[in-house]
Amino acid sequence: MTKPLRLALLLAAAAWLGPQAGAAQAPAPVVLTAATAPANVRPALVRDESALADPVREALRTLPRAKKRFLAGLPNGDQLLLSVRVVASDTSFRRASARVLGWRGGAVQALLLPGAAASAGSTEPVPVSFPEAAVFDWTLLRASGRAEGNYVGRYLDTARQLERLPLR
Repeated sequence: MTKPLRLALLLAAAAWLGPQAGAAQAPAPVVLTAATAPANVRPALVRDESALADPVREALRTLPRAKKRFLAGLPNGDQLLLSVRVVASDTSFRRASARVLGWRGGAVQALLLPGAAASAGSTEPVPVSFPEAAVFDWTLLRASGRAEGNYVGRYLDTARQLERLPLR
């Protein structure tokens, strides 16, 4: 049995069994889409979308190819990460990375990576399911260390570097 399949089966079993009696559980992270964002978060989401319009457009244009490659089977050690937005408070969100486990139609099953979960200080990946419409960027990480995609991430890195340049 392959590692991704084994992990997916474990996650499905955990979801089926539900929380254990008396165990304290943090609230599940809420992945945002433009249609499902709470009214208080929408202004911040609209500002983010307009500021990142060009790199997001390119990421979404190329996402179907990345999805097709994932569904065809990635080589051992490669992983597909999707960038999504997660509710951080009543009026804000944070960008988060989710490692794709499965993709069925327009729904993605993934592990929200540490630091992105709703509860601060989370060190374990959190299983989530979200619509493909929630994705705004993707990165294919090769076992060799090479990365493909990451349009928004590279744009933000370049913008930060330009901000640090001294003015003459």
